[in-house]
Amino acid sequence: MRTVGVDLSAADERTAAATIDWSADRAVVAEPTVGLADGELLDRLADAEWVGIDAPFGWPRPMVAAVHGYATEGSWPSVAKADFRYRRTDRFVRETVLARVSRKLSPLSVSSDRIALTAWRLAHLREQAFERSGVRFDLAGRDRVVEVYPAAALLLWGFERNGYKGGQGEPGEASTLIREALVAAIETQAPWLTWEKGAWEACIQSDDALDAVLAALIARAAALGLTIEPDQGDLELAASEGWIHLPGPESLAKLLG
Repeated sequence: MRTVGVDLSAADERTAAATIDWSADRAVVAEPTVGLADGELLDRLADAEWVGIDAPFGWPRPMVAAVHGYATEGSWPSVAKADFRYRRTDRFVRETVLARVSRKLSPLSVSSDRIALTAWRLAHLREQAFERSGVRFDLAGRDRVVEVYPAAALLLWGFERNGYKGGQGEPGEASTLIREALVAAIETQAPWLTWEKGAWEACIQSDDALDAVLAALIARAAALGLTIEPDQGDLELAASEGWIHLPGPESLAKLLG
């Protein structure tokens, strides 16, 4: 199996992709690429059996309905602000992380934070993939393309995530050291993880590269049924809002299959 992880950004220069090839006894990480345009990303998606993308796949349904109503009828509903800001999957992530590891973590609001720019790009990328393949990948992740959230996966796998995207004092040097320790901790739980030339170094130097590798690991978890899928009550919303696939307990050690 080949999985691809994408750390999507609104800007090409902060967009990274990583490929992991899985065999019976090891998982080989190719050197991640940072600075990818849409065409290159589409090639990566076409080359993978499972894909994990760190980007919102949709918007909160109440917000979408409100904006549509305002544009077509001039009306605006009386709905709680949080329902405009957060999707069902965002709330599920908060609830799950708090319940399992007693930590507070919330995805950015796709309707009121700058992450919306990344969601626009994801939607355009999905449409371009449709033009190539004739299929729009499912927003709930039921056809091998899944929405992921590396920060939550790290906490659920038992790792400390603070600082790997920046630090105090000399943030560049501090965050590099934190990423090095984080990758070493991941290798302890996943000793079958091997690195092609330049792959390990890329993850130490760039949090975008590391997030892309984490996204590829989560894609593997989804392939093995080791992520939490929406239940029947959430499935309809997930089909339009997107669904973040959180890895299950102790799933990292089980990824080799």
